[in-house]
Amino acid sequence: MTHTAQNLGDQLHITAREIARRKELFGITPETEALMRQAGPTIAQQEQEIVEEFYANQVATPEIDRLIGDSESLGRLKHHLGRYLRTLFSGIYDDIYVLSRLRVGMVHNRIGVPPKLYVSSMRTLLDILRSRLTGSRMEGQCGLCSNLSASLERFLLFDLSLVFDTYIHSLLGEVERSKQELEQYAQSLEAEVARRTTQLAELALNDPLTGLPNRRAMFEGLRREMAHAVRSSVPLSLLCLDLDGFKAVNDTLGHEEGDRVLLLVAQAMRKTLRAEDLPVRMGGDEFAAVLPGASLDTAREVAQRLFQTFDALPGTHRITMSVGIATLSLDAPQDPELLLRQADASSYKAKKIPGHAVVAESAVPES
Repeated sequence: MTHTAQNLGDQLHITAREIARRKELFGITPETEALMRQAGPTIAQQEQEIVEEFYANQVATPEIDRLIGDSESLGRLKHHLGRYLRTLFSGIYDDIYVLSRLRVGMVHNRIGVPPKLYVSSMRTLLDILRSRLTGSRMEGQCGLCSNLSASLERFLLFDLSLVFDTYIHSLLGEVERSKQELEQYAQSLEAEVARRTTQLAELALNDPLTGLPNRRAMFEGLRREMAHAVRSSVPLSLLCLDLDGFKAVNDTLGHEEGDRVLLLVAQAMRKTLRAEDLPVRMGGDEFAAVLPGASLDTAREVAQRLFQTFDALPGTHRITMSVGIATLSLDAPQDPELLLRQADASSYKAKKIPGHAVVAESAVPES
């Protein structure tokens, strides 16, 4: 249930039983209630004088004067004090009375009245009321008037306890809100740390220009696929490719155009390779592709499709590819560096073949 669906009494769990218990704790009995009711007419006759005296005292304190702020606010406060005096000496102290005291506390807390100033103001009001009651004719009319001052003190303390309950309730609410905000911040921070960690991991394994896995990622993937190939007795091939004529484009058209060509290579690799293949930018104009399950013939077909896909893209500046292929021998040492050297050496052989880029193949020699 939302807070706006509950009154203050419900929020603070102040039931009829709780009210009765508080009265008992503060020594409020039917006799003290009767005394307060009996003093009501005397206070009513002097209500305006009491209100003026109280606020003359209050505005003499600079801190309180600043809190009140202006004459209109002072007028409203005087009106509320008059109403408070009438209820205080009404002789009726039920749940409606309690809710009114809780609202007083809520308002004072919201406008920023510190507890020390509120308690000080209650002491001032107690002194004024005592003075008015003992100086009235009532003292000579009633033998119980000597107990009236004590009764008044009990009721003001009773009221003060209710007001402070609202202060404490508000403070606990602030603590709970701060706790929730802290928990939410911690969760968001944890999510941000996880996101940044993922980003850093991706940056560590991905080429920032093309978005392809980098050399480090290639070796991790190649080790994994080589181990799988040996366990499952399936083929594995590695393509190494570099670009012919790329340096001329970089030198004459600039690095921005060179970067665009590299992006075209990455695009061609993504279009050509299978989902299980691993396209890689090794650095500069050198690329590679790990082809799990691909025999030498299959790898050769992949390379030819890669040529065709790249050539069909606009803006390649007639750059061609030299591709070398190395296939894994299951009887050879399982060394990714050795397989890479074989594929790289094959790509250099391809550069010596005139005309369009040609694939040269070699297999890792047996140990």
